[in-house]
Amino acid sequence: MSSMATAASIIDRFPRHKLSRDDGPLYQQLADLIRGMITRGDIEVGSDLPKEAEIEAHLGVSLITVRRALRELEDLGLIQKRSAKPAKVTAKSPTVRAGTRYESLEDLVASTSGSVLVINSYGLEKSPLVETHFGLAPGEPGWCLRGHLSKDGQIQTLITTFFPPDIGEKMKVEDFTDRLVFRNLQRCLGIRIERVLVTARAEVATKAQARELGVAAGSPLMSTEMIYLADKQRAMEVTITAAPSEHFVLSYDIPLDEN
Repeated sequence: MSSMATAASIIDRFPRHKLSRDDGPLYQQLADLIRGMITRGDIEVGSDLPKEAEIEAHLGVSLITVRRALRELEDLGLIQKRSAKPAKVTAKSPTVRAGTRYESLEDLVASTSGSVLVINSYGLEKSPLVETHFGLAPGEPGWCLRGHLSKDGQIQTLITTFFPPDIGEKMKVEDFTDRLVFRNLQRCLGIRIERVLVTARAEVATKAQARELGVAAGSPLMSTEMIYLADKQRAMEVTITAAPSEHFVLSYDIPLDEN
């Protein structure tokens, strides 16, 4: 390119075909598309990307999808988002380690892509956690699944999942064929999960965790507690995860306009 292209001409370089959910999360497809154009030099460093609304109309995706894709690219250091202006391309290759963003069901699915759920044990266990979330009497056990997510033979995430007695007794080890535990409940029991309450905590790896994850004891971990609520806000599942924290990203969208 002999001169810096305008955003108006850059939109014409985008493919004409619409993105399809059959190929995965739309925001990830869009982020990968723009990233490829930047890497190949189709969009030069210093150029403005097309306006969000132009990308939305051109590819037939929602504005929310466009904004999430641009946040992915900004997380990688490829672009800089600007107030009231199109985003600017700042680098040809990522300058920041990629992370995993958790904002929706699509993110949960995408973050476990290619992973396999390996179950170590499944049975009744006593825990203060089951008493708190399932309203059980002191000492009354709930069902507990212990295992991990593995990808390419490497353990990535440790998983401990609790169920109320009436739910857990209906499930068998062979029922957990989906890597996302809650989807097995939906498939086997017809349960509709309405909400997920997520709490993230920074922790350090115990010796047992370090041994399973292949990291040094005391290494930083990110632990999440996910409470899956059905109708009438009943907790149907509580899942605790632990994984190395280097790939974890927390993202917030906080509206400040009180009007």
